Amino acid sequence: MDYPKSVAGVGLVNGKFIDENEQTGQQGSLIPSAWGNDVTDEILAVQAAGGQEPDETKTNQLLLAIQKLIEQSAGVLAYSVANLPTEDVGPILVSEVAEVWRWSSSAYFTGYRSPLCGRPMDGHTIAPLASEVSAVGGVLNKTAYAALWGFAQENGLVVTQAVWTANIGAFYFVDVDATSFRVPDLRNIFRRYTGTDADTANARALGSYKADTLKSHIHGGGVAGLVGGQYSSGGAPTGTGSTGATGTAETAPKHTAFNPVIHI
Repeated sequence: MDYPKSVAGVGLVNGKFIDENEQTGQQGSLIPSAWGNDVTDEILAVQAAGGQEPDETKTNQLLLAIQKLIEQSAGVLAYSVANLPTEDVGPILVSEVAEVWRWSSSAYFTGYRSPLCGRPMDGHTIAPLASEVSAVGGVLNKTAYAALWGFAQENGLVVTQAVWTANIGAFYFVDVDATSFRVPDLRNIFRRYTGTDADTANARALGSYKADTLKSHIHGGGVAGLVGGQYSSGGAPTGTGSTGATGTAETAPKHTAFNPVIHI
């Protein structure tokens, strides 16, 4: 680093402050009060703008303040998921999950959370990522996962344990007790998008579960000597027979319904 070779009235040597040396007669650098106060005020002003409380035991506060100011100028502040702001400071970058989170406020949750909070996703790693939890019916702490618990309540996805058990595979949550909640178990389930009765005669709600079905149909075919399913007199081939209708309005595997969305 290149230092200024001289500063009027300060007494730098090769651009640096030096101590007095009585043996060699070297005079020490002089720091006039006006100059020292000006430099100190300049540094403190940057620290204050960058949210750093002055601490004489630390030597990296100016750097931290400048980094924070750079982040602010970009319009997004960086935070750890374990140390999120407790008030709205605008969009923030959450370092562990590499996402921009926004302040959210509802009757069930107030704080920072991902706009993707609650979205069912296809896990591609053995262990969930920092931004994921396993959807295998486990129980989570309401405080540690307040954002997810708030999402479940906001979207009307909380049911009793009995309903959850009777519909394993549905995108349902359970209010277990004062401190914990149960997440959905989405194993062995195909996704299905919500719809109307225009094509299936069975309108679907967000998160609902449906067992596998076989579309209603009739097996027709000629059977010699049958009339209406019975042999005619003499056994003469006088008609055809068929099985009765069986099944439902569509053929489909068991599945869970989600609203169709596209992540951009």
